[in-house]
Amino acid sequence: MKKYILTFTAAYVITMLAVVAIESLFDLPSGTSMTCLIVGGFSAAASFVKDRQRVPNETEKKTLVWGCLLASIIISIIATLISIVVFPETLAFLKMAMTQLPSWVWLIAIAFTLLIHYLILALSFGWIAKYFLPKTTV
Repeated sequence: MKKYILTFTAAYVITMLAVVAIESLFDLPSGTSMTCLIVGGFSAAASFVKDRQRVPNETEKKTLVWGCLLASIIISIIATLISIVVFPETLAFLKMAMTQLPSWVWLIAIAFTLLIHYLILALSFGWIAKYFLPKTTV
């Protein structure tokens, strides 16, 4: 499963860099997280199906979803740290946001975001993976 989690990670990071560059060039609003998650999930699912000629079973799907979710969290933390180093005003904004909103709001927002990420990854390795199966001729 490590190969497919690494495939997810590579696709996620490459997409993140591309989206950030496009957003910067055209002054667009940020939609990086979901775009990266979808591209990463679809890439890993396609790679899995191509290699094994089948969709992941329940155990594999669970491992892939949780592994990719963990990878996306780690990437997001690293991206935030890089943003703080490159753009020092990010830290001031984060501090302000954390003091302005109660903890329960943060917890609900984080839980909701993780749920959405989990659902997108579960769809990637379930329903969407079926689309990557080779079409058989009858």
